[in-house]
Amino acid sequence: MKPLLLILVATLFSINLYAQKADTTDKIYTTPVQVMPRYRGGEEGLRFRLEHIRYLFEDRVKDIQGKVLVMFVVEKDGSLSNIKMIRGLSQEQDKEVLRVVTNLRKWKPGMQDGKPVRVQLAIPIDFKLIKS
Repeated sequence: MKPLLLILVATLFSINLYAQKADTTDKIYTTPVQVMPRYRGGEEGLRFRLEHIRYLFEDRVKDIQGKVLVMFVVEKDGSLSNIKMIRGLSQEQDKEVLRVVTNLRKWKPGMQDGKPVRVQLAIPIDFKLIKS
């Protein structure tokens, strides 16, 4: 009976260790990592792409302005996933922002202990009317 109990305990222990290891490899970091993800075009390239999001005519006419916040995860291979609006302006403007962010090219992934990791980021985008 004792050998059977030892085998059962050893099996449960090894399953628990495997599950813990699997959880840490797919962890999404929400706090800064040692090397944060970077857009391959650099900060200037990202700013250029985001500044050229179309500010929809309907929203400008209705004087809808403000800051939107889009959140996403930079995956280990640099692709983006879980893209969603946290704070938006209008349904159509939000679709435009999501379209552009979804089509951004791959990023340089975040690194922790010399290994690529998944990192969640949020980017603010400002839509302001310039009145003269």
